[in-house]
Amino acid sequence: MKTPPKIWVQSIAIGILLICSAIADGNRPKVVMVAAEFLYHSRETLPILSQSLQRKYPDVDWVVLMRPEDPKIQTVPGLEVLENADLVVLFMRRMTLPEVQLNRFKDYLAKGKPMIGIRTASHAFENWVEFDSKVLGGHYQNHHSNDFKPAIRSIQPSEHPILKGVNSWTSAGSLYKNAPLGAGSQVLLQGTISGQPSEPVAWTHHYGKSRVFYTSLGHPDDFKEPSFTTLLDNAVMWGLGEKAPKATATLIGVGVRRVDVEEFDKLRLATKATILDVRTPEEFAAGHIPGAINIDVNEPDFEEKAKKLDSNLPYLIHCAAGGRSARACTKLGRLNFKSLVDLAPGFNGWKSAGKPTEK
Repeated sequence: MKTPPKIWVQSIAIGILLICSAIADGNRPKVVMVAAEFLYHSRETLPILSQSLQRKYPDVDWVVLMRPEDPKIQTVPGLEVLENADLVVLFMRRMTLPEVQLNRFKDYLAKGKPMIGIRTASHAFENWVEFDSKVLGGHYQNHHSNDFKPAIRSIQPSEHPILKGVNSWTSAGSLYKNAPLGAGSQVLLQGTISGQPSEPVAWTHHYGKSRVFYTSLGHPDDFKEPSFTTLLDNAVMWGLGEKAPKATATLIGVGVRRVDVEEFDKLRLATKATILDVRTPEEFAAGHIPGAINIDVNEPDFEEKAKKLDSNLPYLIHCAAGGRSARACTKLGRLNFKSLVDLAPGFNGWKSAGKPTEK
C-alpha cells in the first residue's frame, strides 16, 4: 500500500494518535489499539473503529499507536502508554521488537490485564513466537487459498456477551488454519469453506489472570460488516469487564454499503450522489461512468484532494474490480464522510452488465 509520505513522517515523529482528549481522568478506562501490519490496512481500519467506539463510549480514552510505514523500522512509537492501559487491541504482524518494547507487552500481561488480538496477531512477534499458543490460545498454521471466502457462523448461544447482535456473514479474507486450539480456549465463531473442515475464527482464552479474545478475521471488508464491528465492540466491553462504560449512543460505523451493478445504477439515477472513480487517470480516460470524477486512491495526495469534497454528501465509489474502492472507502471514512456506496464488482462489472460509459 502506498501511503502519503508526509502523513507517515508525522506518525514517526509523533508516534501516537490520540483519538480523544490527552487529559485523562484517573477513573476513565484507557484502550490502546496497536496497528502494526501492512497487509490488511490496520492503520486505516483501527482509527475508524476507535472513532466509532469513541462516539458510543465517550467516557473511555482511546489511543491508536501506529508502526511506521518503513518495514525496516522494527519499533512502534508510544508503547510506554501500555503501562497505564486497561485494554490492548493488537493488530501486528511478524515484528522483531526491541527487548524494551517487547517487555512492555509482557509486563502488561503480567499484571493480569485483558488483550484482544486481530488476525495477524497470531504471528505478531518474531521474537516471541509462543505468544500465539500461550497468550492467545491459538495454533496458527497459515491459511487456505484466497479464492475461497469463508462463511462465518456462531457455535455458541447468542446470549454470550461477545456474540450479542452478531449474525452470520461471509468474510472477504482467507480462512486461517488454527485447529486444534489450546486447552481452555472457548470457540465462539467458526468459518467454513467448501471441501475443508471448519476452522475456529473467534475464541476466548485466559493467560494467567488476563482475559483474552482473538479473531482471525480482520480483512478490510470485515470492518464494513456490522456483525464484525459489533463483535469487536462486544469484545472490548467484555475485556474491560467492571471498567466497561455505559453506551451513550449506538455504534456509528463508516456508513459504507457494498452493492451490485443494478443497485449502484438505481442510486446513480435516483439520487444526486457524486460518482467517485478511484482508478488511475489513464484508466479513467479510457472509459468511465458518465458524470464521474476521478481521484486516484494510490496517489499520495488522495486524502488532500478528498478533503476538498463535501463529506456530508453521498458518494458512489468504484475502481476496476472492488479492491481499491474498498481502501478508498476506508480512507474516506477516516475523514468522516457520512454516506459511501461501494460498487462491489467495480467498473469491470459495470461494463460487463452493458451499462453506459463515456470518455
